[in-house]
Amino acid sequence: MPKAAAKLFRDPLNAEKATQELNSKGFKVEEIGILVRDREKAAKFAAEGIEVTLPEAGTTLALGAMATALAKAGGSEEAVAALTSLLDLPEETISYYDFGISVGGVLITVHADEARLAEAQQILRGADMLVAPARGGMWATSPGFAIASRMTGTDPLDAKMT
Repeated sequence: MPKAAAKLFRDPLNAEKATQELNSKGFKVEEIGILVRDREKAAKFAAEGIEVTLPEAGTTLALGAMATALAKAGGSEEAVAALTSLLDLPEETISYYDFGISVGGVLITVHADEARLAEAQQILRGADMLVAPARGGMWATSPGFAIASRMTGTDPLDAKMT
């Protein structure tokens, strides 16, 4: 069983709403971890944080449970190893999260007992529906998300055969 539930959000507003939903369902601030690159975005989460260096994202702010867990990690390789261990995920997944954060995404994690992790995963999965998608802000400054969206929309596996 995973040690934590995790989701990378493209839209910081959805990430913020997800943390509010988690709080409303009884998850404590100490159980919610956040990794974000932008200090302005980090301020919206109202949690104590530390700076962590990731290979691709560079200087990143770890808030809440992530800050506590990563406080001992020094360099980027130690931070990646700590994240891999903390989230019980393959290093490739951590690299994906690192890239997502580097282009403006927000990683939200929930560190709770096994019984509550399933509930946390449901909340995180449904969090994209909490706020209507915005096409300004990050979409304008992070071309990778716009490209990925177009690629998903033209996926040959989903295209009708003629």
